[in-house]
Amino acid sequence: MRKGKTIMLAALALCLALSCAKSDAASGTAKPRELIIGAGSAYNPYWYLDENNKLTGFEKAVLDEIDSRLPGYAFSYQIFDFANILLALEGGKIDVAVHQYEYNIERAEKYLYGTVGYTTFPQFLAVREDDDSIRTFEDLKGKTLINTSTTNNSYYVANKWNTEHGNPFKMTFQPTVALVLEDIQAGRADAFLTMARNIDNYKKEYNAKIKAAGDEPLVNSNAYYLFNKQTGAELQKLFDEQLSSLKTDGTLVKLSIEWLGGDYIAKD
Repeated sequence: MRKGKTIMLAALALCLALSCAKSDAASGTAKPRELIIGAGSAYNPYWYLDENNKLTGFEKAVLDEIDSRLPGYAFSYQIFDFANILLALEGGKIDVAVHQYEYNIERAEKYLYGTVGYTTFPQFLAVREDDDSIRTFEDLKGKTLINTSTTNNSYYVANKWNTEHGNPFKMTFQPTVALVLEDIQAGRADAFLTMARNIDNYKKEYNAKIKAAGDEPLVNSNAYYLFNKQTGAELQKLFDEQLSSLKTDGTLVKLSIEWLGGDYIAKD
């Protein structure tokens, strides 16, 4: 009798569990799939920590909008130094790498690029305000170009040009933008490659006496999301669709104006 009652209770529990699972699936309350976003925290206004030590910025605002449109997914964030985000992606520790990544061949060999660019990335040489001698890479002969890392696209572009032209200029490094600006002001370096809107931000944030050299960018490219090359094809398609939708309905432009001060959305 007791044994039969135990069996009946077990069967009832199983039925209730199955019923709840079916009910959750039918009502759309099944547990969403977690997606881990690899982010930075020291690239204002794209990624940074606010006064409450909360991750924020343009990139986070865009991803929040995407997250709100994907009820079957839940986004979480892991913060890395810039150089380590792609290593985490390659090692399967994150699902998406988001840090204003431009396209280059070396990255494309290791990682899966999204096909929808979301911000423009026109790069200029930044020089001292009183230096009119530099406009292009050719003008750097015998001078010094400074970088913050060998992992960013600015280094890739500058190093590629320098190597292909017999290394006419010297390349040095500092770990932070503040130290790069100090070297430029002190004459220890002559230029660095960056976006025009970054130059405007550095002038405000650091009171830097710099300007964009020349009237036209040396390089024009767009920023893309990156995915694991072996496992990321499904997510690539999903995020491409969402970015296309955000472009079409004007949300991306709105966020760009709010966070970046203008329409810097890629038009492709």
